[in-house]
Amino acid sequence: MRKVGRPSSQETAFDRSLALKKSALDLLSSGSSGKVTIKDIGREAGVTTAMIYYYFEDKDDLLRSAIEYAIDNAFEHFEKLSQDIEHPAALIHEWLRTHEELVEALTKMMKLNLDYKMGKDRTERTDEAIQRFYDSEKTILLDCVKKGIRLGIFAEVDPESIWIVVSTFLDGAMVRSRIVDGFDVKKAIAALEALIWSQLDYQGKNFALPP
Repeated sequence: MRKVGRPSSQETAFDRSLALKKSALDLLSSGSSGKVTIKDIGREAGVTTAMIYYYFEDKDDLLRSAIEYAIDNAFEHFEKLSQDIEHPAALIHEWLRTHEELVEALTKMMKLNLDYKMGKDRTERTDEAIQRFYDSEKTILLDCVKKGIRLGIFAEVDPESIWIVVSTFLDGAMVRSRIVDGFDVKKAIAALEALIWSQLDYQGKNFALPP
């Protein structure tokens, strides 16, 4: 017996699931996520409610999946930008560039994270998805700073302090872009990068590794 809401053979499960995650990310981050219903998301994606339940258990499952979609998209983008790059400063630059180029999706993810954290209904899987983003970012930044220190191209600094400043600033920039009209994210990230190089005593222009 064909499962209720099962997609036709003309569309793949991956494509439909991806479309639903994108619609959920857009709609749930556009206002109060608590007021958005499964029917609203289905209407936005152009599918029936039954179709949504074919892919996701409930609204919470779809919320978690939307957050994970934004997270995965960010790291996939970073991996493309940083492919074959070994210089620690260049990798930090590309992580900042990822936020610059994906500012819209990342601000939506931040909005969902805030709504979720302020809500009453919390799930271990969603908590883990959010934590994964920050753990992965921490690994990237700490590894880069430590490598730069070992290579002698960064000053002897506390890597944890650099990570905290960068991660906190990027979160703040993403949130401010939703609050302040005309906020220039690109300019803000450029200022952050200049501050990073100053703290690391690095010129920030030449990404060639020392011999």
